[in-house]
Amino acid sequence: MRTPRRRDPQPPEGFSPGDHVEVLPDEPGLRGAHFAAVVVKPNPKPRGSYTVEYEALVEDEGSDRPLREAVPARNLRPRPPPPPPPAQAVPAEHAAVDALVDDAWWLGVTLGGGGAGADGAGKVTVCFPETREVKEFDFADVRPHLEWVAGKWLSPETMEIPETMPYTKGTKIEVAKLEDDSVFAWLPAVVAKTIWKNNVLVEYTVAKSDGTALSEEIVDVQHIRPCPPHASAISFCVNDEVEAFQGDGWWLGVITDVHPELRYTFKSEHLAKEVQVDQKLLRLRYDWVDGQWKQETQNVLKAKFTQGVKVEVSSDDEGFRGAWFEATVLKSVGSKFLVEYATLKAEDENSPLTEPVEARHIRPSPPHIPVVNGFKLLDEVDAFCNDGWWVGVVSKVISDQKYMVYFRPWKEEMEFEHEQLRFHCDWMGGRWMRASPALEL
Repeated sequence: MRTPRRRDPQPPEGFSPGDHVEVLPDEPGLRGAHFAAVVVKPNPKPRGSYTVEYEALVEDEGSDRPLREAVPARNLRPRPPPPPPPAQAVPAEHAAVDALVDDAWWLGVTLGGGGAGADGAGKVTVCFPETREVKEFDFADVRPHLEWVAGKWLSPETMEIPETMPYTKGTKIEVAKLEDDSVFAWLPAVVAKTIWKNNVLVEYTVAKSDGTALSEEIVDVQHIRPCPPHASAISFCVNDEVEAFQGDGWWLGVITDVHPELRYTFKSEHLAKEVQVDQKLLRLRYDWVDGQWKQETQNVLKAKFTQGVKVEVSSDDEGFRGAWFEATVLKSVGSKFLVEYATLKAEDENSPLTEPVEARHIRPSPPHIPVVNGFKLLDEVDAFCNDGWWVGVVSKVISDQKYMVYFRPWKEEMEFEHEQLRFHCDWMGGRWMRASPALEL
């Protein structure tokens, strides 16, 4: 039996020595760049890589020796064909292009330009959505972007927006405001257009503090997040991580002091400046991580139900579910609390009802939330009825002193005076929360 001959490792198919290629690095800070190079040889180890020699990069500063390095095949592509004659190739607005910067072609999006003359002269404005930079280039330093897909050159104009694009036209979003790659504020905006490949044209919905409009910007989806959960804390405490609406957006910071009338001192992470703000301009800080909302660590406000504390009590008894009744804590009884109700009467119909209740049925008295210009249609409210507060929705504004309230559980509607209503809020996670009212921006 003949011993099989040992075969030398065969170079991977694809490129040959002398082929002119482009290297597409995947390191942070270099994504989107295309460096011109020439294939020197295929490498048996690691298999599927090539040694290339760069045309514009050198080994060391001051050296004139071209840089050589091993590059995985997945980071190589052939050189794209030359663009059409300049006079015929004026890029359309929002077209994907490559712009020549520091000896590499960088992927960007056109914002416009004067076009090119017969000699190729002219200027083109290009934005780079990942870095948020905008630069003007000579027309000769801009080329149409092409993708090498399954051995063919394709124009982004013929390619669909990836299915991973999470936003569509008209979606309300928030856009990161950056300094040194760190987010210090989130600006409200709406998606005006999705642009190949992962870019979005956004229209800002708030003017700058100096009164000039921010208008629009093209940004990479990594700088965008959905609007945070529509809930806002009513009560904050010192050291809570929050966002405060200042000028044109929500600024990240921390609560440093608490004042009467639902006002707080807020210190911005970015400016390290303290300002006093109203509760309605504050919200708990949430971060958008891997497609999920993550609430930043907050101080947990632990209610202390001691003797004399005003509270509200709920019940699981039929006919009382969903209502909260005002009471005062008399004392703790084991794991329960003895309370005296403010409106419910004992069997003699004269003295206040007292009874032991479990801690899960007790909450602090809600804070007083000022009502400016009356309640609005669809406001979620508590209505005082049958000795307790019942949650409902304003279904009709009769006047600034009278409202119709709809109760979902019973599908009933009743009329109430202004003083019989209050904004609905929930005691969650040790703090008062309510649906965020729309800011009057």
